[in-house]
Amino acid sequence: MKKIFKKKKLIITFILLFIVVIVFIGVKKKNSKETFTSVNLIELSNKSIEKIISVKSTLDGIEKAEVVSPLNYEIVDIKVKEGDIVSKDQVLAILDSEELKKDIIEAENQIELMKLEQQEKLRTMQIEYDKSILQIEELEKDYNQNKELLENEIITEESFEKIKNSLLEAKKAIESYNVVNGKIVLPSAEEKRMEIQKYELDQKKENLEKVYIKSPIDGTVTRVNVNLGRYAKDTEDEKAMFVVENLDKLQMKVYISEFDINKIKPEQDVDIYSDVLSEDSAKGIVARISPTAEQKEANSMERVIPVLINVTEKPANLIAGVLATAKIKVAKAENVFAIPSGALVQDENSSYKIYILNDDNSLKSISVEIGLETDLETEIKGTELTEGMKVVVNPDITFTEGMIVTPNENEME
Repeated sequence: MKKIFKKKKLIITFILLFIVVIVFIGVKKKNSKETFTSVNLIELSNKSIEKIISVKSTLDGIEKAEVVSPLNYEIVDIKVKEGDIVSKDQVLAILDSEELKKDIIEAENQIELMKLEQQEKLRTMQIEYDKSILQIEELEKDYNQNKELLENEIITEESFEKIKNSLLEAKKAIESYNVVNGKIVLPSAEEKRMEIQKYELDQKKENLEKVYIKSPIDGTVTRVNVNLGRYAKDTEDEKAMFVVENLDKLQMKVYISEFDINKIKPEQDVDIYSDVLSEDSAKGIVARISPTAEQKEANSMERVIPVLINVTEKPANLIAGVLATAKIKVAKAENVFAIPSGALVQDENSSYKIYILNDDNSLKSISVEIGLETDLETEIKGTELTEGMKVVVNPDITFTEGMIVTPNENEME
């Protein structure tokens, strides 16, 4: 009986020891797990950060002219090629003017013929008018004489009425003449017709000068879209005949989202990058902001605002027509504490905090306020912040005050 009791006691003791071991192992594993949570760190230091808005567009000459012709005659001479430097009013091409010259001669002959016809018509009408005046004078003399005869009852009332009616008809007929101070002048419609003919002739003479296609600006010919023998408006892909650009200064026309335009101001500095520059860059400034917005894309409700950027300093290998990236510096904070944006933790009250690492590898949370935000970093402010603090850059929701972690020294920035 005693042996059975001792045996049971031994089993119970063994079970209790087993439970204690299990609990100990569990606690040890738990503690081990806590100490093996690794974190990446940065040392807090004063620095300068900038807010950048990055947009892409092509580089163009600061002055650009697309040269077209209002005439559509055959091109008989092309005076320039791409890359040629030209001055204002220099002839770029010449159109065939033979047809236009014929039209001018025909129009001049038509006007001359019209003048002769009008002069002949005026002479004929003047003669008719003068005859009508003499006739009226004779009829008035007869009228006065016959009036006395009627009063003396020498002629009948019927005879006098005939003379009277003849005088009235003559006076009415003469009213149809257009007369100034006794001279016949052309009707307004005839004068207007002559005016139109002269205007059309003047237009043709002006067009004769337009057969010489000229550059409207000083610059470089960057595109020639015409060929000999083709007509002026028969250009490649319906483009302008020539493109002339002032390449001494370049510019970019970029489109800024309506959500960012309030950050853009005139004279802001711009860094400009392009594949043709390799690792080099150009400098620019915001020159002009459009007062109106336009639709970003056909199927988009977002609006964009055109912004003009002037290149102020450019390497020699920067050329017009290439795609470039403009990085507009919209804000800058100097001598501030800044951390990766992912290092910030926001609590249920929308307040911000960071976790720093104590000497014993425990975590401490510090409340902060945020300042300037860039794409990668955020400025932080707080009375507890000091230079050299080790800030956790990869916190998550499981992190708590006093939690033991393992710093990943290789990731220290």
